[in-house]
Amino acid sequence: MLDKGDLEAIARLIKESEDRMDVKLTENKRDIMQGVAVLMDERFDKKFDLLAEGHEMLRERLEPLEDLPLLDTRVSALEAAVKKLNRDVIQLKKAQ
Repeated sequence: MLDKGDLEAIARLIKESEDRMDVKLTENKRDIMQGVAVLMDERFDKKFDLLAEGHEMLRERLEPLEDLPLLDTRVSALEAAVKKLNRDVIQLKKAQ
């Protein structure tokens, strides 16, 4: 039969084994996270660069903010012209 000393020795062996496993798990986790980071850099950096280029092209095509008052005036003029044309169309339809 096992005595107290035997049980303590077994407990120590189990504890040492658990500690080694914890160290290995931590190392594996670190390795996996590094691998994930490398994969993300490899895949996403290129896509983010392309996305940024697309945004830059859009920004170049957009009107500068300084032109907004002029654009607002033009839109107002176009709206007024459309309203007038709608009234004219209604009057022409009534005349028929």
